[in-house]
Amino acid sequence: MALIKKKDIEDLLNVQNGLCISIYIPTHRSGNEVLNGQDQTLFKNKIREAKALLARHDVPDEEIETYIKPAETLLADTNFWRHQSEGLVVFITKGFSKHYSLPIAVSEMVYVLDQFYFTPILPVLSQNGRFFILCLNREKVGFYEATIERIRPIDITAFVPSSMNEALRFDVKGHDQDFHNSTSTVNGTNILHGAGSQKGDEEHERVREFMLEIDNNLQQILHDEHEPLVLAGVDHYCAIYRNISKYKNIVQGNINVNESAAGMSANVIHEKALELVRPLMQQNHSDSLSRYENVAGTGVTSEDIATVAAEAIHGRVDTLFIAPGQPVWGAYDAKNATAVVHDEYQRGDDDLINLAAIKTLSQGGRVFVSSYNGMSEVGDSGNVRALFRY
Repeated sequence: MALIKKKDIEDLLNVQNGLCISIYIPTHRSGNEVLNGQDQTLFKNKIREAKALLARHDVPDEEIETYIKPAETLLADTNFWRHQSEGLVVFITKGFSKHYSLPIAVSEMVYVLDQFYFTPILPVLSQNGRFFILCLNREKVGFYEATIERIRPIDITAFVPSSMNEALRFDVKGHDQDFHNSTSTVNGTNILHGAGSQKGDEEHERVREFMLEIDNNLQQILHDEHEPLVLAGVDHYCAIYRNISKYKNIVQGNINVNESAAGMSANVIHEKALELVRPLMQQNHSDSLSRYENVAGTGVTSEDIATVAAEAIHGRVDTLFIAPGQPVWGAYDAKNATAVVHDEYQRGDDDLINLAAIKTLSQGGRVFVSSYNGMSEVGDSGNVRALFRY
């Protein structure tokens, strides 16, 4: 199942055609909820809600069925419902549908609007949202998506060999820490090759090429992303990868794993990764909030959602802090270059928090979701704080 990335949001904005359906439900990895089809049943109920909302928009019955067909197809896929994470989002518009597994739990909700509704997934895309972990060991190469609360493995076997032993076919499976001394067998006799020997140099180069292949292929996931990447494995493997990688956001330090990845559970890897990532996230948030507070009230900040939404559309928002809560319905008036807040939803409205955040992200700004990952509140008086570029 696809990971959702910032680039996906841009793509989704470009495919909106007519009414846009956004369905969110919490899901389960395992347990009785999976065995009893609880997630499937919940999704079926959300499809029913989507149909009712389409009818309120005066969509004819035949057209409603066309809209909903991708959701019905997904509902019937029993195997799909056996492989879920913490949450699921499904986006549908005319001639298009896309679904994403989410590493965070989301509330069940359905929106039928003139645009897709992204607010519930902003914690994943925010500066204090998720991070990645890459495990580099002879026995297993593993990749994980994580937040402060959760970790889940991502299947990369389609484009990365599952282990170095498999890919490089080492003559003898030794301990990772014995990398600099390799052995080969000649006429039944083991011969030791030192780090400076031709054999050792050849094996070192093979490992380097393998790491380069991993990095090149992982660009399918990491391309244009900015989340922290934590390396796990023996120090010299991590050092090789760090030196050759094109990814600019590898966290300093790594999780030292002397045995195979199977010898360290995902939960332990997660705990050790948090020791490296959490201080970075908290410092990043604290520094950004200090920048805001240092210039608050000087004309380059705002806590008014209508102002912030309009300035985000104009590309002026450098850093945005948002608090979770109910949608703030409103509309952008392109003629007057302003946004207006409505007390209740009106046809054509957007959640202005959603609008501000997506426009900020798509134009290179930074978004922090308060009350998430232990970060500070936005404040008691409003939903947003924005620091403008100029």
